[in-house]
Amino acid sequence: MSVTGTSEKPAYLDTSLSFTERVKGLVKLLTLEEKVGLMNHPAHGVPRLNIPAYNYWNEALHGIARSGRATVFPQAIGMAATWDKELIFKVATAISDEGRAKYHAALRRNGYTAQYQGLTFWSPNVNIFRDPRWGRGQETWGEDPFLTGEMAAEYVKGLQGNDPKYLKAAACAKHYAVHSGPEKDRHTFNAIVTKRELYDTYLPAFKKLVTEAKVESVMGAYNRTLGEVCCASELLLDNILRGEWGFGGHVVSDCMALSDFHLHHQVTEDAADSAALALKYGCDLFCDHVFNEIPTAIERGDTTEELVDRALERTLGTRFKLGMFDPDEDVPFASIPMDVVANDEHRQLAYRTAAESLVLLKNKNNILPIKPSTKKIFVTGPTAASMEVLLGNYYGFNNQMITLLEGLTGRIPEGMGMEYTSGAMLKHAREIKNTWAPQMAQSADFAIVCAGFNSFLEGEEGESLLSPQNGDRESISLPASQVEYIKELSIHGVKIVLVLTGGSPIALGEVEDMGRCDSFRLVPRYGRRKSRGRCSFWRYLPRRQTSAYLPQITQAASRFR
Repeated sequence: MSVTGTSEKPAYLDTSLSFTERVKGLVKLLTLEEKVGLMNHPAHGVPRLNIPAYNYWNEALHGIARSGRATVFPQAIGMAATWDKELIFKVATAISDEGRAKYHAALRRNGYTAQYQGLTFWSPNVNIFRDPRWGRGQETWGEDPFLTGEMAAEYVKGLQGNDPKYLKAAACAKHYAVHSGPEKDRHTFNAIVTKRELYDTYLPAFKKLVTEAKVESVMGAYNRTLGEVCCASELLLDNILRGEWGFGGHVVSDCMALSDFHLHHQVTEDAADSAALALKYGCDLFCDHVFNEIPTAIERGDTTEELVDRALERTLGTRFKLGMFDPDEDVPFASIPMDVVANDEHRQLAYRTAAESLVLLKNKNNILPIKPSTKKIFVTGPTAASMEVLLGNYYGFNNQMITLLEGLTGRIPEGMGMEYTSGAMLKHAREIKNTWAPQMAQSADFAIVCAGFNSFLEGEEGESLLSPQNGDRESISLPASQVEYIKELSIHGVKIVLVLTGGSPIALGEVEDMGRCDSFRLVPRYGRRKSRGRCSFWRYLPRRQTSAYLPQITQAASRFR
């Protein structure tokens, strides 16, 4: 095939040709050095062909992340609890609208897109939440393979759009496969599963996203599965993904995962050897420097330029499908304006999604909605004024983030009293043993105790500052410091409404049976449990960024009591 198109222009710029023809035409114009430069994260530009640099790493787990203002939706575990596929499609559509607007704005401003500004979103996470202590479980759609596939498929469809020619954004199914913690062992772990476990538990969601939702990208996991490194697995990538499922998109490694081949898994000798192994089994894009050693691997005879071309054609194919080499007027999503970002419609959609992720199980003595006759409330607990509990993993930012305390303050009517103190630390015991908190609580009609976890205690490796397990939890119980504080209030006869924040299940233990509280419990629909004892609580509340929380409490109580 000629590298020129029908009008003597380079084939890759000839929009009358198919994407496949255009990609092949471009690859033929490139030197080996230029090819390698396009295969890494970030991808270098090719100035002589007017191809700008492009950074593949962007995140859209529950909103555009790490890139300025955006609408932030409930964490994935909360969205899963809605059991509403149509709603999730709308959420992902809103996210991709914002992503498109922000991408084109960055391109106009800089002439290229930096990290977290592109259209290749490394979301959703469809790993199965097998151990409730796993810090990244909050990123997943839960422990059920069927629900995970159903919900995440709609998420992919919403991100990628339904244009017959162009992708709105490129979604990525991660982390493939059998990757569910623990965080501290993810660079060395070998997951041993039976064929039945593999096909019944860990692969169904990936299969659905590939074969039905047509996800454009798949990310390989850090670990090994059945002895093979996931980012260069003959079984996972060659036999199943491209063989059984017919996947036609590109495969990207998790960041630094190819370095793990020789540094931690020790299945290769060095970086060049790791690059050759990855190319052999179909890893097309690397988030690190290992692919820089491809020329060395070719010189050694360990890989070939034909395999380089195969990988590059897949990654460039994604960029062509996104319209990155075409005039804006040809790409239907290029005209999405910036005023869609964090607009009122999207904020209301986030609010609705948060509300629908919860269901009221009990409201003893109808303590809620808060009655007009209430004279005073006492707000307390280590998460009441915490901005961290609004975020979750891979979070974005909104210019109207409201803490629990701020939300309650914004809704309390004039004439109703309100006091606040944190009362307890998130994890560590108080230095001061006697505080004014019990007396303040006793003077109120009831206490709204805000407790649970935030990203300091659960999250990804390297981010959770108070987790000795690299982001995982050692126990699913409330930290002892918080349990002791709730006990202290209960001993003083305080009526308690307990609001727990967290990205994963929280076992209340003795807290559930203590006190004389007439309160309530809201849990995601996937996790209904019977109430025991005299107290019931709002629990398993996914960390999320919404407007005021009190309207959710009162509205939910009104709907379901």
